[in-house]
Amino acid sequence: MILNIVFLFFTIYLLIQSVIEQRPFYKKMRRSIGFRGGKIIYIDKSQEVKEKGVVYGKLLKSDKYGLSGKPDYIYQLGEELVPVELKSSEANDSPYYKDVMQLVAYFLIIEDVYQKRVRRGRIVYRNTMFEVYNRRHLRKELFNILRQMKKMQEGDYSPELNPSFVLCKFCPCRDTVCEVYKNTSK
Repeated sequence: MILNIVFLFFTIYLLIQSVIEQRPFYKKMRRSIGFRGGKIIYIDKSQEVKEKGVVYGKLLKSDKYGLSGKPDYIYQLGEELVPVELKSSEANDSPYYKDVMQLVAYFLIIEDVYQKRVRRGRIVYRNTMFEVYNRRHLRKELFNILRQMKKMQEGDYSPELNPSFVLCKFCPCRDTVCEVYKNTSK
């Protein structure tokens, strides 16, 4: 009898989890950067006039995940920490994958540095804003990317390449870790 009840609750839990995971991992919102009642605790740039209790321009490092970065802002809402990333581009119906992965990396870094679980973050584009939730499947995707990057560093992995001048022209890896651009521009 007790096993049946435990099994029933476990099944209901799994169903609820699957429904939650099916919802989009982001919510499109009207463009705004700050939070009512929120307080800035981190800003990526140096200021002439510094406010007490705010960290300015410091590189945040996570030894646990081997990541480092500088989110544009971190807001504190009660006990919750919310990273905010500003983008100079525009977005339409959904946030760009690369921006989501950058924000998920900030989730991990902030959790390691501040020892608090991050529930959500914001990506603010010129025309819109998305609130991105810290979901398990996003973290798994980031961990897969990190594994691939480590394998690439060790020379054990090479991604399938589809080089083109248009795609490679503005890539941040061009002329650094990637030799493909040189081969396409000839």
